[in-house]
Amino acid sequence: MPPASTLTSMASGMPAGGGLTGADVVFTPGRGYRAPAVRRGAVSLTVAGLLALLAGFGVLTVVTGPLAAAFALAALAQAVLYLGQGRFRTRLTATGIEARGYRTRTIPWSEVAGLDVAGHELTGPKQLGVTGQPWNSPVREPGFWLAPEGGYGARLATIRVTRRHGRSVLLRAPLVTSAQDDPQFADKARLIGQYWQDYGQGGVVRG
Repeated sequence: MPPASTLTSMASGMPAGGGLTGADVVFTPGRGYRAPAVRRGAVSLTVAGLLALLAGFGVLTVVTGPLAAAFALAALAQAVLYLGQGRFRTRLTATGIEARGYRTRTIPWSEVAGLDVAGHELTGPKQLGVTGQPWNSPVREPGFWLAPEGGYGARLATIRVTRRHGRSVLLRAPLVTSAQDDPQFADKARLIGQYWQDYGQGGVVRG
């Protein structure tokens, strides 16, 4: 279990109570976040090439041919996943949150009912209406062999936006996974709470 993060670089220079400048802030996952997709794609492509070579030499073509095609499709799927993850980001503006994942959601601050931070312990979260249990990450099912980094089990620290109407939204950044650490995760979580406090209806989450 890693030590609790301290809120330093981002939050320390950010005055409270209307002190934000209104400038947009953008969070994106680090480069390591997409590394698992690269590894899986490379492995799948290599296996597909070897199987295709065996099929070309007539070795068990009934088996190697279809398997080569299957692994080639798996490599293509990882390439698509890599490109899709490249658009992940969270943008904070004076009007709301733009949460870009595989689809883009725009959440006005007035629609934000709370911020559920899992996996990190924050300093003074109640002042910003942040709830969530430290180290209570949404770990549910491990990934399978082709995507061991892709399931709930890979999300070690997350931020979920609770909306007044509609389902909650998982922010794709900031995010800590087994492939990508973020030493400033707690700072970023607090900054999101600061924006909500200053531009929305920040307060203690109920329910």
